[in-house]
Amino acid sequence: MARGGGAFSDEEIQLLRGLPAVANVTRNRITYADSFKQVCTIRYLTGESPTKIFREAGLPPDLIGYKRIERCVDRWKTSAIKSVTGSGNMSDSEIIAQLVNRYEHAFMMRRNLDSIANRPMEHIPVKTQGGDGIDMGTASIIIKQQARRIDELERANASLLDKLNKAIPSSTVDN
Repeated sequence: MARGGGAFSDEEIQLLRGLPAVANVTRNRITYADSFKQVCTIRYLTGESPTKIFREAGLPPDLIGYKRIERCVDRWKTSAIKSVTGSGNMSDSEIIAQLVNRYEHAFMMRRNLDSIANRPMEHIPVKTQGGDGIDMGTASIIIKQQARRIDELERANASLLDKLNKAIPSSTVDN
């Protein structure tokens, strides 16, 4: 077992994959869940130790590595502060309040999207003013996500058609 930030063994990978704080793990890299990053950043900005935060999430520093923890928290903190302040004139408490509001909004939005993902779309009314259904903001996000996905699929399709035309030069392949 490599400890302290080195390569992870198969056992360690399985252990890490089972944690809610971990989105993905490979032999040399951990990708953390967005919710963990957000909570970690807020707790760190309120004065908690990164090591304590990771340990409580089931990520002991002797497995993860102290340096890896330091670098992650610093990167997340820097990114979060930049996303809130812009000019850097806010106090720590103002930054924390802004982040908490942003993360709460993101959490509620995610919960709304998850709840409607389990219902057929024709049964989801869009609410205009009160009532049941999804709000216009959520509907707008869904539409943007779908448009982005369609664009992504169209590009992949065009790329595959191009490759196919190069591999089989004939007039039978439609663009």
